[in-house]
Amino acid sequence: MTTDGFEPAALLAEINEATAQVLASAERLSAEHLAGPSLLPGWSRGHVLTHLARNADALTNLLNWARTGIPTPMYPPGDARDRAIEEGAGRPPQEQLTDLYDAAGRFDRAFTAMTPTAWGAKVTARNAGEIAATTLPGKRLRELYIHHVDLDAGWTPAHWPTEYADRELNEVAASFRGRPDCPPLLLRDDITHRELLIGPEGVAPAAVVSGRRQSLLAWLIGRANGDGLSVEPAGPLPTPPAWM
Repeated sequence: MTTDGFEPAALLAEINEATAQVLASAERLSAEHLAGPSLLPGWSRGHVLTHLARNADALTNLLNWARTGIPTPMYPPGDARDRAIEEGAGRPPQEQLTDLYDAAGRFDRAFTAMTPTAWGAKVTARNAGEIAATTLPGKRLRELYIHHVDLDAGWTPAHWPTEYADRELNEVAASFRGRPDCPPLLLRDDITHRELLIGPEGVAPAAVVSGRRQSLLAWLIGRANGDGLSVEPAGPLPTPPAWM
């Protein structure tokens, strides 16, 4: 352990398991399936897999930055990130799989090389400014779990581990708290009965939205239409604003 509650070994084990799950789904995809649409508008399944590989490399850069102190941006400047995803999306299935496997291996090695001092460092992330190195494992897990759903290969929000869904729901709800464009709502987990407020500060919730934490999370981040959720008082399910 490097800081209170931060367990690198456990996080790396979870990342490796999530990576193996994505690879297992991808192995079942033919070239035709890879070229087919994902759940992300404008992206094929090949785009999603290529993005996951390039994101692994980007976070590897930040891990190396934290460990060495040498600034290593996530991506080259300009549109290099988007261009790499576009150029890689149409590759044959085996090339896609090998790329993701190799990128995951580079991430694993960079993660394993981290020291307690390195985990205490700050780095600069794309579109996020300065962040703590300890947030990088969570960022990789988010990419793997959410984009596995986006791959539209049979893996759904219901497959998200409870611990992940709990952590992510906390973070996403916090990002909606205080937003004037978000309806004031109380979210209630049907299993634990834990409650989270979202919406403008100082405004009483207009409704209570209840369901399993995986369903609440998927609805909040635009990966589900709210099936399985209930609203009190009875009425249409409110529409949350764009997450990111």
